[in-house]
Amino acid sequence: MRMMVSFTGRGVRYPAPDVARGFMLLLVAVANVPVWNKALAGIDGTSRASAVDAWWLFVRALIVDHRAYPLFAMLFGFGLMTMINRRIASGTQTYLASLPGAPEGREPMPHEAAWAREMATIDAYRLVRRRGWWMLLIGFVHGLVFPGDIIGAYGLVAVLLANLLARKNYPVLYLIAGIISVLALATYLASGTLSGGSTLTASGEQSVSLTAALLWVVSNALQWAVVLVVQVLIALIVPAAVIGARLADTDLLTHPERHHRLLISVGLGGLVLGALAAFHGALTLATTVQLWPWDFAMTEFFGLAGACGWLALLALYAGGPRPDGRLTGLRWLASAVGRRSMTVYLSQTILFGIIFGVVPLLVTGRRLWMGQAAAALVALGVWLASVVLCAALERGGHAGPFETLLRTAVAC
Repeated sequence: MRMMVSFTGRGVRYPAPDVARGFMLLLVAVANVPVWNKALAGIDGTSRASAVDAWWLFVRALIVDHRAYPLFAMLFGFGLMTMINRRIASGTQTYLASLPGAPEGREPMPHEAAWAREMATIDAYRLVRRRGWWMLLIGFVHGLVFPGDIIGAYGLVAVLLANLLARKNYPVLYLIAGIISVLALATYLASGTLSGGSTLTASGEQSVSLTAALLWVVSNALQWAVVLVVQVLIALIVPAAVIGARLADTDLLTHPERHHRLLISVGLGGLVLGALAAFHGALTLATTVQLWPWDFAMTEFFGLAGACGWLALLALYAGGPRPDGRLTGLRWLASAVGRRSMTVYLSQTILFGIIFGVVPLLVTGRRLWMGQAAAALVALGVWLASVVLCAALERGGHAGPFETLLRTAVAC
């Protein structure tokens, strides 16, 4: 039997986080496609939303918007802590084995065991920090095309929190997460909106000259830097990542079959709470109901509850590790996608750029615009294309190219 292994060493690959990542990337595609397809604001500035589009926006606001990235962040935090735990465990044994007399079976003294664990902990947080710097670089390159990039923000979180995570200093992590949550809520309530990155302007025609392309790239780089700070300081990425890291020290995701009642309660409760908080704001997208000043704050802040609901239900669906280590059907496909999440996330940008920008501009000289419901179908198609790619890579026993790139860079 061939077992999946972690980034830092051999061990069982529990299916729930990977399956959740696979489905989460569908939510990310649906959430990101409006950035590429600004159909609601046409060339003349008038609304172009049909009734179908409006009610799709209503549904999307209830269950997708402001849920995908907190879910992504929780899974990122879970992955970091899993990496740390395995690196500390293996590193401690390696340092203990290097002690004089260890090969002959001498038991380590308490201070020697403490030294070995401390050295392994230092190695672990250096690994996480190094991984974070490389993710920040990859995010910057991605941000030149898509300033709403999230990889850079996760990389910065890894750099800033590496030592606290490796030492499991949860009181400080909880304090930081709490401060950011309060700051985020206050910001949402004060502003009523949170500006994110935008790759394209709502113009029917765009110049494809070298100068225009250069200005677009420079503008994207500046937007990426602003969005990076916003994401880390006044979004809920850090609180979500801390939740995910704490989950790695439990068996809620590794053995969800042991926690059916709790996960069902969190799953349904989280989704319902998130939907109720977003309900009035969602109505303004489909009806003539006027927006309340606190609608954005409710939708954004309680999106984390919706993300927790998605994670709980997806973990239940994935289940625990199988005796033979194998998955089948949709779980196998989702897991294949989840293990290549960076490749899939970056490939979505490539495909969206080709579909909405490159090909239409080259063929007609105009950007492609469509209704939001139709754009959601495009997002589904892009995700399905990534499923096919990942299934082929899985059959061949290959990792995703960007996962390989990151692993190689960190190991250097």
